[in-house]
Amino acid sequence: MSLKRVGWAVLLLACSSKSDPPASNTPDTGVDDPLTTALGHGPEAKNVPLAPACAAGEAPLKFERTTADWGLSPVRGTHLSAVDLDRDGYPDLIVTSGGSARSEVGPKQLTRLLMNRAKPGGGRHFVDETVASGFGAVRPDAKPADGKLRSTQLVIAADVDNDGDLDLFSGTYVDPTKPDTDSSDRNELLINDGKGKFTLAPVSALSKVPSDTLPPTSSATFVDVDRDGIVDLFVGFWYKSYGGSHLGVQARLFKGKGDGTFADATPGSGLETQAAGYDQGKNHRPAYGVTSCDLNDDGNPELMVSAYGRQWNLLYQNNGGTFTEVGAASGFAGDANADFSDNEFYRCHCDITMSCEADTPRLACGATSNWSSVDSKPWRNNGNTFTTTCGDLNGDGKPDLYSAEIKHWHIGESSDASELLVNDGTDAIHFSRPGRKNTGLEWPHPTSDWNEGGIVASNADLDLDGLDDILVGASDYPGNWSLVFRQKKDAPGTFEDVSAAVGLKHDCAVGMAIADFDRDGDLDVVVGSSVARDCAKIWTGGNEVHFYENKVKRGFLQVELEGKGAGGANKAGIGARVKVLSDGKVQSKQLLGGYGHFGMQHDTVLTFGLGASCAPTAIEVRWPNGELTVARYTGVGGGRRVLIKETGEVTEVPK
Repeated sequence: MSLKRVGWAVLLLACSSKSDPPASNTPDTGVDDPLTTALGHGPEAKNVPLAPACAAGEAPLKFERTTADWGLSPVRGTHLSAVDLDRDGYPDLIVTSGGSARSEVGPKQLTRLLMNRAKPGGGRHFVDETVASGFGAVRPDAKPADGKLRSTQLVIAADVDNDGDLDLFSGTYVDPTKPDTDSSDRNELLINDGKGKFTLAPVSALSKVPSDTLPPTSSATFVDVDRDGIVDLFVGFWYKSYGGSHLGVQARLFKGKGDGTFADATPGSGLETQAAGYDQGKNHRPAYGVTSCDLNDDGNPELMVSAYGRQWNLLYQNNGGTFTEVGAASGFAGDANADFSDNEFYRCHCDITMSCEADTPRLACGATSNWSSVDSKPWRNNGNTFTTTCGDLNGDGKPDLYSAEIKHWHIGESSDASELLVNDGTDAIHFSRPGRKNTGLEWPHPTSDWNEGGIVASNADLDLDGLDDILVGASDYPGNWSLVFRQKKDAPGTFEDVSAAVGLKHDCAVGMAIADFDRDGDLDVVVGSSVARDCAKIWTGGNEVHFYENKVKRGFLQVELEGKGAGGANKAGIGARVKVLSDGKVQSKQLLGGYGHFGMQHDTVLTFGLGASCAPTAIEVRWPNGELTVARYTGVGGGRRVLIKETGEVTEVPK
């Protein structure tokens, strides 16, 4: 990838921490300049004279479905990730699907590596290079492939060997209740040669999960937990045995060695759970998603487990490489409603056993294992959490959370709903739940026997107004589709559902990837479709993948990062915090390493909306290295993408 050099390197000045910067970095003039007023005292900013590259347009937010134009009409799949695998500046697309079988090669293929290429005659499209890339390779000692691709159900990316390209974690879900369907494939790390060609890394701990059952891998996130410049990996697993059992599998932290191999760092880390202790919240959780994000702005990323089965979620506060579980204390574990009196399962239990009192069931109970006294337990009155997304969702500079949940009418109000968790912590991590009515994040209930199918969630500034919006993929039940909640500019922290109005109301949306695929400055959305339950009536051709091209025209700035590697920040900059000051407003974003239900990832380029402005901006980067080095730059005009290196160099990335 060619880069237009600014012409000189920017001197990088470091400060030891956000709260205690060296006095010499900020001359005492007696009057704060606008940058200091907005961002606080820090290192002296260096000017990068890049004049504005655009005149901000005023085209409103609108999506156009252009699936065929992008070559996705024959593509099937549910789980999506968007990352640039060949370093050409354009994000590529990885598609996987559920189940545990190996994928056929051909029209029914459910695992694909699609490279974003220039289309003859103009424009862009995806080219299938799954086989040629080596992405689906099978280990020599595994069962014969018979022309099929390795079983993989989730993919996230990071530069694990710090050589300047993105490598891939390929997670395999092995159904512990069906050992006869085991393909013998396991979790793998795939090393990138820089051109989108992959080889399997040497076998290490991440492929050998210590468990007495097959590893039902459901989620993963790349994160540098100790800021040593080498990315680590946190992996979540589902039930040990689904159906009758509430026990999950221990989530595990794998410490990166910098060569594509990992060591199990779970023992002694504070992440340990156990095979008992439900009432005390000590038990293994059936994870459907994991997330890493720095929640208290100390530079140390926290780890979160999104638990299924209405069990308490887990939040591990990072103490600098070891962890303390603070899910309940922080308000993340579940909401405060534990009133199970309207739970139809519990009513049926009482009606059949005559061992308790409850209102008359509104279900035809019959004989089933679902009717249980367990539904009266506090640990059983939380959410079916699939995905937790992290970002500043109200514009106050603190990372908030949004949880995507499945909720059924017959379980009642004690079952947590998909909602916003506002970061209101000061000395300790804490979240409040203002409620869907107060935030405008209401869900439609078209029928009395409604089901909310929240599967995936994302936050992104879709309309480039400087405020993140929320996207939710809902599926599996009637009346479930993708929800686009646009944040109100005149009332930050409140939202309005604009799904239909902007052309992104996609029935049975089970996966999504968000990136600027065509490099026009705005964020496009790729959606995977579910055919589970009633959704098969809608997507009769299978799990269709569709492309929604964003047509908004406003000012923007895109920031790509490059760390020094071991001894500095990890090469991809995962965990970095970037602030942008434009027209007196500060935006703050973190670069995350994949998250959520079966591993979502939305490119490693951060997009900041500048609204009607393309004026020069100020940028602050806090690098995820041992010293939490901070660097500031001014004079970067909007309408472009810039690459900022930990060494201080700033370059413009052309199309």
